[in-house]
Amino acid sequence: MPPPSMYRSLRLVTVSLIVFCVFSALTIVYGNHQNGFRNLFYHTGNTTNQDAAKDFKVKPESLKDVTNSTLGFEKVFVINLPERTDKLDQFAIVSSLTGFKADVIEGVKGSEVKNKSLPALEGLPIKESSRNNIVGCWRAHLNFAQTIVTNRLSSALVLEDDADWDTHLKDQLQEFAYGSQFVTGVTSRQEPHSPYGDDWDLLWLGHCSCRIKPDDPRRLVIENDATVPAAKRRANFGAIPNMNEEGYDNHTRVVFQANGGVCLYAYALSYRGALRVLRAQALRKTFTPIDIGISQMCGSEETEFKCVGVFPQIIDSHKAAGRLSRDSDIGSYSPQEYRERGYTFNIVHSMRLNMDRLLANNEAPIERQWPEDPLVVGQPRLRPLGRVVN
Repeated sequence: MPPPSMYRSLRLVTVSLIVFCVFSALTIVYGNHQNGFRNLFYHTGNTTNQDAAKDFKVKPESLKDVTNSTLGFEKVFVINLPERTDKLDQFAIVSSLTGFKADVIEGVKGSEVKNKSLPALEGLPIKESSRNNIVGCWRAHLNFAQTIVTNRLSSALVLEDDADWDTHLKDQLQEFAYGSQFVTGVTSRQEPHSPYGDDWDLLWLGHCSCRIKPDDPRRLVIENDATVPAAKRRANFGAIPNMNEEGYDNHTRVVFQANGGVCLYAYALSYRGALRVLRAQALRKTFTPIDIGISQMCGSEETEFKCVGVFPQIIDSHKAAGRLSRDSDIGSYSPQEYRERGYTFNIVHSMRLNMDRLLANNEAPIERQWPEDPLVVGQPRLRPLGRVVN
């Protein structure tokens, strides 16, 4: 077992008794809201083009575990520095309201990581504070992979403690699981153990850049998706799919084999993937930030590291109202800098921004982050394209 200093249980009941007092009522109200918004099995009719496999059919029962308390993974984790109890408090609330539970992987201070434990010193920033930020983040994510391996977890999802997602997260993840099964080669004759399929290393759910593997034509296209932000609302800091070149409209989400990405707001590793991450990082000859290192694994033919991506991303990083100095533990801000209203890039129905509404058990519709944008009406449409039969 990992040492207690690295791995401690997230006991949500001690964080906020109020959350659990209202949870049963919220499950009814909020659950009904979700079901009225997206009916997955209404639109999984396998609408295909001539290039897609005619026999690809997702079995509804293979997706049901996505709605459980670990979102279809064996475990869910959140990375949190022990001194940032404020962030863990808020994460506890929104995860509980969404209907999943998470254990804590303690964040790591880079100053406590000795150079002798690093795979390489070349590539490390000269500035000590920059070095400590990068190294601490790197070690925390390796601790996540180590936890999967040590406990022989079949899969696990990890989120940053300031992560945010749509109020319809479980609906989105069912659609993503449909796509992951498709692009990883699950056939209609197979019954995968995981709702996401059994032949993947990493699922990149929250990022700030994600590239489609250029030689892989497989896509799950989710059209008329009301949880997709308008193009002008999207914010990314690296390469992303060109939706116009792909031929998709502004309310389309795409699931695909990923060739790389940037930022690790949320991702899942399989047991196989965790083994490969630990080994690949130990063999590095140049030190790189962990997201870049994982990105290189996704794009390498040598590692055979299978990554499934989604764009627009399903999970992003929330910027809360209040002092900017409370945002990130790797940035620096003036104590005077203040944000009047919180926001989250790329998320339409922000769970964080609807938190108080849900806690009040308000039956009013969930608020959109950008109410002035055109409203998407009707159910999403799922189309698997470019099937490659192995």
